[in-house]
Amino acid sequence: MIVREMNIDDIKKVKEIEDQVYKVPWTNTMFLNEIISNKFAYLFVLENNNEIIGYSGVWIVADTATITKVTVSKEYQGKGLGDILIEDLINRVKSVKCAYVSLEVRVSNTKAFNLYKKYAFKQVAVRKKYYNDGEDAYAMVKYFKDGEDYEETYIGN
Repeated sequence: MIVREMNIDDIKKVKEIEDQVYKVPWTNTMFLNEIISNKFAYLFVLENNNEIIGYSGVWIVADTATITKVTVSKEYQGKGLGDILIEDLINRVKSVKCAYVSLEVRVSNTKAFNLYKKYAFKQVAVRKKYYNDGEDAYAMVKYFKDGEDYEETYIGN
């Protein structure tokens, strides 16, 4: 298995996975814009024998990172592949000296919430009605600098 940068040719397969996994999936245009136009966005695919079975995304702005996607195809879920994608993203953001990485996860998505906790993400807030369908999200953060908390890092004190 390999994790590599996503390219335009990957969007069709990524979109198929996106549609099967999410209640409110990203559109082809959203993926295209992330690849072509968003200079802060980095998207990756997880391949097994040249088949895309998952993908991930992160925005990196200065010394902060925000995970935008961690997705594994339904047929491959429960096999530890989310771990590969999370570890890859963490290593990437650490390598560019980010102070922390944040994300939002649906309150109902206990599998993902527990995965993030496994990698030392801490729940720092609940974002009320964060998703288009009105569901709340947990805001989670993983710190790379000892002694800092979310407010210090976010506000810049």
